[in-house]
Amino acid sequence: MKAALLSILLCAFCAQPSWTQQGTPAMPAVGLETPWSVQKIIADLQNDTNQLQPLLQQINPQQWSDQKGAPTTYIVQWQTAHQQLNDIITTTKLFAQKTESLSTALDVYFRLEALEITERALGEGVQKYDTRANSDKLNALIARNFDNRQRLRDYLRDLAATTEQNFKIADGEAQRCRGMISKELPANSGKKSKRR
Repeated sequence: MKAALLSILLCAFCAQPSWTQQGTPAMPAVGLETPWSVQKIIADLQNDTNQLQPLLQQINPQQWSDQKGAPTTYIVQWQTAHQQLNDIITTTKLFAQKTESLSTALDVYFRLEALEITERALGEGVQKYDTRANSDKLNALIARNFDNRQRLRDYLRDLAATTEQNFKIADGEAQRCRGMISKELPANSGKKSKRR
């Protein structure tokens, strides 16, 4: 029984793909961004969102509607952009703390995509009803944010592939250990029956 338990614990430890057998963290897989590279991507995304906040404050869709007859949908888009921006600020802070979390990275990516869709729709209103300077600023931020989002997408693809590979390794080790344990159990139970 003790031998079987020891085998299970040893197999569980060996199946951990993110640690070496000496108990030190393993190096990131080839092709996966280093944590400081990911931090740079996150910092660039945060910088873009920080620049978008004051620009959204300058844009006034309510005034467009009241004075220029713009559709009220721009007001809803403007409010949505504010909410999405606040959500991105929160999620990128979480992602900065856990750069290897696939679910957090995906959350940031999809929120950035949703914000871009809203920005582009709002950008049409800015182009028609606001100043050319605000329109140019918004378009420049959308383009820069797109580039940073593409970098994040590349990281996500590599992180997903690495995570999948690690699960395959862990599953293979678990299968091997189950096979070893199942061979040991009948041998140990035979020894017990002889003692009786």
